[in-house]
Amino acid sequence: MSFGGNTRVISYPTFTELGEILSQNFDIISSSMEYGMPTFLYRWKEEEIPDPEQQRAVFDEVTKKAENLHVWPVVRWQNEDEGIYYTRFVPEEKQDKGDVRINYALFVATLGTIGIGGFLQATSPVFLTLTYPFGWTFIDIIFTTFLFVLALMGIIFTHEQGHYQTAKRRGIDATPPYFLPGLPQIGGTFGAFIQQKSPPKNRTDLFDLGIAGPMAGFAVTLVVLVVGFLLSVPVTAEELVAIDEAFPGMSGSLPVPYIFVVLEMVFAGFIPAGGTIYLHPVAFAGWVGCLVTALNLFPVGQLDGGHALRAIIADKKHKYIGYVAVAIMFLMGFYLMAILVIAMSARGGHPGPLEDTVPISKSRIALFVMAMVILALSIPPLGFSIF
Repeated sequence: MSFGGNTRVISYPTFTELGEILSQNFDIISSSMEYGMPTFLYRWKEEEIPDPEQQRAVFDEVTKKAENLHVWPVVRWQNEDEGIYYTRFVPEEKQDKGDVRINYALFVATLGTIGIGGFLQATSPVFLTLTYPFGWTFIDIIFTTFLFVLALMGIIFTHEQGHYQTAKRRGIDATPPYFLPGLPQIGGTFGAFIQQKSPPKNRTDLFDLGIAGPMAGFAVTLVVLVVGFLLSVPVTAEELVAIDEAFPGMSGSLPVPYIFVVLEMVFAGFIPAGGTIYLHPVAFAGWVGCLVTALNLFPVGQLDGGHALRAIIADKKHKYIGYVAVAIMFLMGFYLMAILVIAMSARGGHPGPLEDTVPISKSRIALFVMAMVILALSIPPLGFSIF
């Protein structure tokens, strides 16, 4: 059957074909056209609804059969108390994945800007004076730059591969990562992203897709931070004064996340009384990794944390929690990120997965709680600084 407006004609399978997809496991109550799309009301044939794993398996099979007919089944509750679902079959939208040469070009450009950022840090007079008190060579500068690039690109690359590989395993069409070159003075990158070209099948897929990136990136960030702290230089109070006098305006402080405070406690034996540590560029790469992880984990909109939260709760509650998250961003001084999230959310609420009725497992809810703890540990709060 065909339905369309003035600009295009949309061809659907017949109601009989669509009904056959559902009738194996469900009793169909009614079928009709709503908003120009075939819509079915139905309930399970069994008196008791199967367990979540069985439900997911059945709905995944429904999705697979529907995709063979070039439509996607959007499954929602019509009346949860009475066990009645509705499914609206929407046209499958196959999107062009774009020119992969753009991905390669952005990757090379980002390598370049991160490399410049690392070189600027490696040639800082303060860094050279404290790290190489008996003299340095150009090889020392190149090696430090290489370590910075390896550390920061490792964090960003692993984060995006977490998303990309999860998408591939779950059968979600997605582009390779688009890396974003940034200002060398702030690390050289604005992160990266992948574009979904097809929707997640269910809440579990949506959760895993959202959480995989920041959790993978955070694991690498932890390694980078430990290595960075081991490479950092203890500085006495007297040396701090001498550095300020020798290089006025060239030393400073960063607002640090709580995980830095924890690491300071771990490495406290290496920090002189009344002194501090001068962060190695690798440690700064870890700081950037913490920031990227934390901002992506905010439970709002289309951010990674927003995807994970949407897999747990309904759209309306997701929206209200998102308002709180944006307010926290503003209070913490992340104005541009908050504005970006608001702009992204202006297009509407989170669409959710295709099948939005089967809850995720308790272990995934526990993982979400852990992710929020990581957010709290990774976000640089105001009022704490490190030399």
